[in-house]
Amino acid sequence: MMKELYSGYSKKTEKELKELWKNSLITFDTNVILNLYRYSDSTRVAILELIKKFEKQIFLAYQVGLEYNRNRYEIISDQENSHNDFLKKLKIIEDDLNSKDSPPFLSDSLHNSLSKVFNNVEKEVKEHIESFLKMPENDEIFNKIDKLFNGKITEKFDEERIKQIYQEGKLRFDKKIPPGYEDHKKPEETRYGDLIFWLQILEKSKAEKKSIILISDERKEDWIWKLKNGKTIGPRQELLEEMKTFSGKDFHIYSTERFLNFGQMYLQENVNDKAIKEIENIKKSDLDAQIRELQKLSESAILKSQERQKTYYQRIEKYLEQLTPREADVFRLNAGIGSQDAMSLREIAELFDLSPSMVSKIKNNAVEKLRKISDNDKLID
Repeated sequence: MMKELYSGYSKKTEKELKELWKNSLITFDTNVILNLYRYSDSTRVAILELIKKFEKQIFLAYQVGLEYNRNRYEIISDQENSHNDFLKKLKIIEDDLNSKDSPPFLSDSLHNSLSKVFNNVEKEVKEHIESFLKMPENDEIFNKIDKLFNGKITEKFDEERIKQIYQEGKLRFDKKIPPGYEDHKKPEETRYGDLIFWLQILEKSKAEKKSIILISDERKEDWIWKLKNGKTIGPRQELLEEMKTFSGKDFHIYSTERFLNFGQMYLQENVNDKAIKEIENIKKSDLDAQIRELQKLSESAILKSQERQKTYYQRIEKYLEQLTPREADVFRLNAGIGSQDAMSLREIAELFDLSPSMVSKIKNNAVEKLRKISDNDKLID
């Protein structure tokens, strides 16, 4: 049959996928493990708990463990830096809202609501930063990973085997044989990491006589079969065929969010949609998405304030028409209506060559008249 002859090009049926979940070994790419540092506590717990439920099927390639240990401190530092950058952006938005250049008629309730949002976000981000600062001495994520994969890490390739892989990798990369050829510009010591990882998976499959499910957030085309429109079909057909040739077994790839989705469905558990959504959002934009949301919030508040300011001026101008010209002028200047900056009563007194007490009396008369007008008109809040 054509499906058997060209197995690498055949999309798996629902029945085949269920069988795969039941009988395969499950392993994880480095990016999946390192991304645990980027998720919220609830999403991280959901992923680790699901991995634990498959503890009889899971293993970790030695190369993944090596890359995880080599990079985890950098990831922790990156998270600390990204959270600090987030706080700086947050401060800029908050300062813009409180700037003298911003509209002066932001309602107290709206201003208080925004301040509360900014304060809560700042508090939570600082708590995260504090936890990252403590991680090098007490990394609970590392401890949980260490416990989950204790005794479940493949053997390390010796130096002779690594040299052979480097030579093999150059030939494979020249012919664009997956995986890893998109890393051809990296230094030699890291260039062949994906290939080493893949060969360790192949050997595990052959030794255990088991198919492999790889959980990976890798989206590069030396792992994933993509159509021209960007749609993904599954693993590269060359990988499927190489696994079939090497061990006689099958191979499939799931992203972290699809692992949560299909894994929980397979176990007949409720799918954690919130965790899945968070993983998708982090892949798209990380903390910058939250900054953009806060910017939208502040821009909306400013827009409302501008509308409120416009309405306020329209109402005031209507009422000022009912005052004497001198009363209207004094009120406008003192309130900053029609000018960039409000003037003090002393400045107004000097402008009109009047005594400060007279200007104060004119202003008080104007305010009293405006109050009566607004009370009758029911237009000013």
